[in-house]
Amino acid sequence: MENSLPNENPNSSSYPDQNQQPIHPSSKPLIAGIFLIIAGLLGILFWSMILAFDPSTLDPLMLQNALPADSPISLEQLQSMLQSFFLTCGIIGCVLSVFTLAGGIVAVKRKAWGLAIVGGILGLFTFGFFLGSIMALIGLIVVVISRKDFQ
Repeated sequence: MENSLPNENPNSSSYPDQNQQPIHPSSKPLIAGIFLIIAGLLGILFWSMILAFDPSTLDPLMLQNALPADSPISLEQLQSMLQSFFLTCGIIGCVLSVFTLAGGIVAVKRKAWGLAIVGGILGLFTFGFFLGSIMALIGLIVVVISRKDFQ
């Protein structure tokens, strides 16, 4: 006679999950990562174009008409302020875009859910021809939904 306990089913396996089908990982983190990577690349492209823009190439007549007649600043000062503004915004936008890109990479790898969330949130502010913000929002929503798929 077999050595089995009276309440134990002798046909059952010692590992209850052995008979179940293997669970295939969801493709949601991959989709979210692709959206975030595209948003990050669009943001880097957009802000690089802003960094490369030279306000001195603008029509001086247009800038002069933008200033009131009794303006305390000159045309050269306005161009210098615009260049500083574009430089500052371009650097900040590129940094935000790099975080979005990093969030997309970790989402594809299914690691660091928190960084993927941060990348999605910061991606909302990268603009990336406006399409980048929409893609970052979609990526952020999919990352939030796929929380259990991350390590």
